[in-house]
Amino acid sequence: MKKIVFYFLLLVFCLSCEEPVIYKDFILKKIPYTGNELRMDGYYYRYHECYRGNNCIDVSCFYRNGILLDMGGAALSLEEADEYIRRLFIAGSQNPNYEYLRWGLFVIDNQIIKIECYYPNDNTTKWTYIREGVILNDTTFRITSIYFPDKDEIFKANETYHFRQYSPKPDSTNKFIK
Repeated sequence: MKKIVFYFLLLVFCLSCEEPVIYKDFILKKIPYTGNELRMDGYYYRYHECYRGNNCIDVSCFYRNGILLDMGGAALSLEEADEYIRRLFIAGSQNPNYEYLRWGLFVIDNQIIKIECYYPNDNTTKWTYIREGVILNDTTFRITSIYFPDKDEIFKANETYHFRQYSPKPDSTNKFIK
C-alpha cells in the first residue's frame, strides 16, 4: 500500500511540474545611448490594425541606458495611450506582472535603429527577433525589416513610429536586463 501511495504522489508531483522557460541571449549588446537621433523625453507609438477593426496604438519607451520597454497596447487614441502608461506603470510601483517579453535592447548607428525583443510564442524556449529600420528625424523612425538572428529569412515591414512627449515615463529598472 505504501508503494502505491508513493507512486501516486510521485505521479501527481511530476504532472504538476512545469517545464522551465529558457530565454535565449540577446544578440545586441546593452550600450548606453548618448546620441540625439531620437528624443528620450516621452514615448514612441505606431498605429496598426487591431482586433477591434480600428487603428490601435502600440507604445514603446526608449531609455538612455539602451533598454527598450515595448508596452504594446490597444489604445484607440493618444489620450488612451497616456492613460495606459499612467495606469499600468506610473501609479504606484511598476506592474510586477509585466514580463520578460516586454523588455528589450536597442542600438542606433548612423541613422539605423535596431530593436531586439523576445518573440511572444507559447514554447518553453523564447527566441529573440530584431526589427530594423531608419530614423527619419528625432521624432519619427520607420521599421523596414524584421528577422530572427538565427535564421536567414528577412521579412519586410512598414511600421512608422512617432514621438509623443510624456512625463513621467515608466522606470527602465527591471529584473530581466542588467
